[in-house]
Order: sequence, then structure tokens, then C-alpha cells
Amino acid sequence: MNHSQINDAYINYKSEITRYLSQILKQPQEAEDLTQECFIRMMNVTSPVPDDRILYYLKRIARNLAMDNFRRRTRTLRRDSRLEVPTYHMDTHQMEINEGVDEIVSHINNTEHRKILELRLIHGYSIKETAEMVNRSEGMIKSSVFHAVNRIRAKVIS
Repeated sequence: MNHSQINDAYINYKSEITRYLSQILKQPQEAEDLTQECFIRMMNVTSPVPDDRILYYLKRIARNLAMDNFRRRTRTLRRDSRLEVPTYHMDTHQMEINEGVDEIVSHINNTEHRKILELRLIHGYSIKETAEMVNRSEGMIKSSVFHAVNRIRAKVIS
């Protein structure tokens, strides 16, 4: 993309992309940061993007950045939950992450899928450990996680 296309896209779509990311992330500052990253990635695109597809392309980049952000949070939660350090106060940032994860998981209506997703992604149990805990096959665990993640994508991202 050339600089005039990027400049026009920034002027025309910055607020829309920021609003889109704010709805997904529920954190305005992170939405601002990811909006900037979105346009930086757009600048690095080498193939031409038709003018009528720029907004779609920007939203796709924004969605992917948001998913990466959620994955990074989940990994952080999993890593932090494995640390056996006593805490005497609740960290505000950690509380916001926990609320975000709870909100995302709440989109799963099937209680068994929700429980499996929590065991796998939030608590960090392996597929085998999760299967033993809920008395199901490993294939069923993989399938449940797949369907739960797709449900989250459909509800939260789109």
C-alpha cells in the first residue's frame, strides 16, 4: 500500500477500528494500542488492497491482534496460576484479566464444554489430565475445546 492510501485509511477508519477493538477487549487503552499496531501492520502489506476492502482488511487485522492479546493473557494466567506464591491483595490488572476471561467463558452455554475449557485453558491441565478429571475420552476433550473456542469466536470476535 502507498502512503496516501494508508493516510486516508487512518483518517477514515481509525475511530471505527478503535471502537471495534474496544468492544472486543473492553479496555480502551489496549484498544488504542492495538489500533496503532493494526495500522502499522497495514503499512507493511506488500500486496495491493482494493479501496473497497480496506476496512474489512483492517478489521481482520484487528480481530487477529485481539485474539493474540487474549492468547497472551491466557498464557499469563496459566503461568501465574502455577506459581505457588501467597498473595495478600488482589492485583487490579489480574482482576481485570480474570473478569475478561470469565466473560469470555460465559459465552459457552454447554456446561460440560465450559468446564473442559476452564480446565484446559485457564487451569492449564493437559488433555489427558482433563479427560481423566471429567471421565471422558481425549478425543472428546479436543472436540469440546474446539467447539467452545468456535463459540467464543462467533460471539465475541464477530
